[in-house]
Amino acid sequence: MSLTESIRQRTVEDLLPAPQSVEACSSDFPLDASTVIAFSSGQAEFAAQRLVEMIRAEHNLALKVRRIGAPGLAVWLTDGEGSPPSAIGLPSEAYRLDADSRSVRIGAGDEAGLLWGAMTLRQLIVRRDGQLRVCGARIEDQPRYRWRGFMIDSGRAPNSLPKLQRIIRICSALKLNFVIFREGDDELNAVRYQTNRLGSANPCALTIEQVREFVRYARRHGITVIPEIESLGHSQAKRRHYPDLVTSGRPQHYEGIGEHIRKAHLLPEDPRSYDLLESVYREWLGVLDHGMLHLGLDEVPLPADQQARHFRGLLERIETVEQNLGRRITPLVWADAPPTPPGLADRVIRCLWSYPEHAEFGPISQTNEHLRRQGIESLTRLGSTETAWMGGGSGSSHQPYSKCPYDQAFDNLRQWADFARPYPNLTGLCAVQWGGNMLDEWLPDFAAAADVSWNPNRQRESFDERMARIRRMFAALPDAADPHPETIDPPAWDGIWLKHGRWHQDIMSQATSG
Repeated sequence: MSLTESIRQRTVEDLLPAPQSVEACSSDFPLDASTVIAFSSGQAEFAAQRLVEMIRAEHNLALKVRRIGAPGLAVWLTDGEGSPPSAIGLPSEAYRLDADSRSVRIGAGDEAGLLWGAMTLRQLIVRRDGQLRVCGARIEDQPRYRWRGFMIDSGRAPNSLPKLQRIIRICSALKLNFVIFREGDDELNAVRYQTNRLGSANPCALTIEQVREFVRYARRHGITVIPEIESLGHSQAKRRHYPDLVTSGRPQHYEGIGEHIRKAHLLPEDPRSYDLLESVYREWLGVLDHGMLHLGLDEVPLPADQQARHFRGLLERIETVEQNLGRRITPLVWADAPPTPPGLADRVIRCLWSYPEHAEFGPISQTNEHLRRQGIESLTRLGSTETAWMGGGSGSSHQPYSKCPYDQAFDNLRQWADFARPYPNLTGLCAVQWGGNMLDEWLPDFAAAADVSWNPNRQRESFDERMARIRRMFAALPDAADPHPETIDPPAWDGIWLKHGRWHQDIMSQATSG
């Protein structure tokens, strides 16, 4: 039985992220065991296979996959008729999707666009009277912002590789395309390196081979892993292994646990600090297929001129690594870092940040004093060539489960997406994630960021409407609705295991020597 007009309309209105152009059509494609998913080339195979996996998991239907030589990048569902769509002239990440009673066709200009088209197609599948149908639709789509991402704070709480891979699958379905992976902070070193001692005492640290698998897995799903390597502040965890290189800090009391030192920093401008950081950079560059490294540099309690000299020294060391490796490195820094040195403005990405906890400074704007201190005026000045990204969503405190409410996070992300529209050099939006490892609690933030960064022009909806749309999306994804137990980690916050929502055991009390 065909879908009703109201079902078709509701289905296309529920798409997340919302496409730039979508029109419900009057005929639908029946989906059953005789349906074939055809793909045009080796580059299109992953999108086809991923679609098969998701249809099997969500609808218990196993479809056949077949390669059929055809020009361009295409995936199409067919009952034996139809042909691949034209994708001539489509930019990166863009796709076209046409679904009618004869076939469903996706065309794209690159692999990412094809995968995003497949992620839209899976949302068009509707069960009615026991039969699966693909809702008839005509879609032309591409993202507004080049970079759309989320954060994983493994520097404060452990995240296992199986869980990281599950979160990647969910965020790929949302068409997010980067993750900032925080590999260290005052609490933990989250990676066990081979060329230095960092991570060797953390019982939950990932090996560099696990990092390599994480990076490869994410890339296959359309997501670029960008490590945040704290390169001055937030360095107390480094003190365990390099006590002569880390200084300062202030105590933070945790009931029943004791004190942790926070806001410690490396010795600025010290060649040994640069040597340690270079070893970390090199190991990451050995597993990445790109050159983006986030250097942190935020919230450092040092004089501005000393921070500036340290930053310049870092960039000089990075230039040496570039020359040695023969590849370009793009540093990222939080925007409260020292100004980028003259002549390097086109090399460094500065990340503005403001969360609901900063609401006292007013809405996201050039007059917001919190953002003025980060240089928002110069970054949005007419003709600015400095690339900037934006960090928003949920702030948190140093108490378990202190993530801010969803309505505040959604509003903050919407403000950022709206604010940046006139500025071509503001190219990315990231939903931040701080403190704990309950990543499922942040998934609605990630979905809201995906929605507003893909299409900030979507007709406004209330918080309740957006949250309902997000929850319907997640209810259809087994990874979100019913995750495998092996992909769920024990809860932790600020380097401490939790029990019944309270502080329980310091993670590093299980530490090995190193």
